[in-house]
Amino acid sequence: MNLASPLVIESSNLSVAWGEAFLHTFNFPKRQLRPILLSVIGLSGDAPSEDQIMRKALDAALLAGGKNSVRVSGLTIFPYDMWSRRGKPSCLEFSELCVEKYLPRLKALDQRNRYGTYFERMMRFTGAQKGLVKSVNQLDFVIGLLKRERRSRHTALQIACFDPVKDHTGQSVRGFPCLQQVAIIQDDEGKIAINAYYPSQYIFDRAYGNYLGLCHLGQFIAHESNKNLARLNCYIGQPILGDISKGNLQSLAMLVQTQNNAHSDSGADVGT
Repeated sequence: MNLASPLVIESSNLSVAWGEAFLHTFNFPKRQLRPILLSVIGLSGDAPSEDQIMRKALDAALLAGGKNSVRVSGLTIFPYDMWSRRGKPSCLEFSELCVEKYLPRLKALDQRNRYGTYFERMMRFTGAQKGLVKSVNQLDFVIGLLKRERRSRHTALQIACFDPVKDHTGQSVRGFPCLQQVAIIQDDEGKIAINAYYPSQYIFDRAYGNYLGLCHLGQFIAHESNKNLARLNCYIGQPILGDISKGNLQSLAMLVQTQNNAHSDSGADVGT
């Protein structure tokens, strides 16, 4: 990791954006990796555009390496499929379902969720106020501000994931939370953007699912606040290839390069 200027990646295709980040971490030594500012645009539809060839190849590599699939990594940020299947219930109703019923199942199935999940922190962040323990549904609060006729200050549209009380530990590797904070910005035309900050991120292991989950989170917030999601901006201070050797990812890197080249040749937005 060096202190060079960030690598800026912008694409209307989530797979292409992730592919550029992956190739950067694959092609350069660790000490030459730059911070990444990744932006996925054109998110007005129900789902971000993806390259299914690239996603299937990544899922196969993740499975071979004993990692979570793209879908599983995404649902720890926001369980979008479950929300859609249940008819898109309100924030409070869905939050209760996630925290009370879905979260215990996730923790029982995978010990990597023992510290919690991002949607838990977003839906039930615990803290102390005047000496009393209090929980806050950050999603419901932010959605309420976005629904007001009067514009709210941007500094109020914040969703915290990192909790110093729980997360300031001496562990050399903890695994959660890598996502520190999510912020929402809005314009005068009813559009919103999701800004996410990762001090570090495993690009192979989790990044694609992270970006997909953040897009789904943005779609949920947009739906509940009657806004339109326009963009995801994600800043990664220290990109890391992942817990796997480059030799095991040679074929994936070749496929990603081929697919990204095809999108570039067709005029799609690519990284810069």
